Amino acid sequence: MSGAALVTLHLVAIPFAAPGFRKFCLPYVAANSTQLGLLTKHLRSNGARNMVDLGSGDGVVCVHVAKKLGIKTVGYELNPWLVLSSRLYAHYEGVSHLTEFHHKDLFKGDIRKTDAVCLFVVPSMMESLEAKFMEELRNDAMVYAVRFPLKSWEAGAYEKGEKKTQTKGYNVNQIW
Repeated sequence: MSGAALVTLHLVAIPFAAPGFRKFCLPYVAANSTQLGLLTKHLRSNGARNMVDLGSGDGVVCVHVAKKLGIKTVGYELNPWLVLSSRLYAHYEGVSHLTEFHHKDLFKGDIRKTDAVCLFVVPSMMESLEAKFMEELRNDAMVYAVRFPLKSWEAGAYEKGEKKTQTKGYNVNQIW
């Protein structure tokens, strides 16, 4: 009996402990209601039709946005238990048809067709994410850095069709 309990404990605990051993340690920290409200407000005012949450955790951001705005949301998360929890939460909230959750590294998530990317990540990840955005995001996509600013891109809106550069990326909003 104790052997089965130990195996079960490891199966549950390892996905929560493993991120601490990766290049970037991204702890799970839930979004608060103020951040969700500001994000929803910005997505609505900018006319977003879809959103990707890189490092979606428990899925609350994707579910909230899908429920409030009725837009398609996609979350990428490494922890399989949080992915499962996110899918169940979306089903419970009645928005599973508008949400997708993938067990995938956020650096490998597909952002090529999205209107908006939401980031609740740590500062050490920003430079690598900027490189991903330069390579994959459309020029008119919005980036919402919720807790920490991007490393070198300035916040603000740019003219439609204006080319992205290393220091002047996309339409970046910093939401605190």
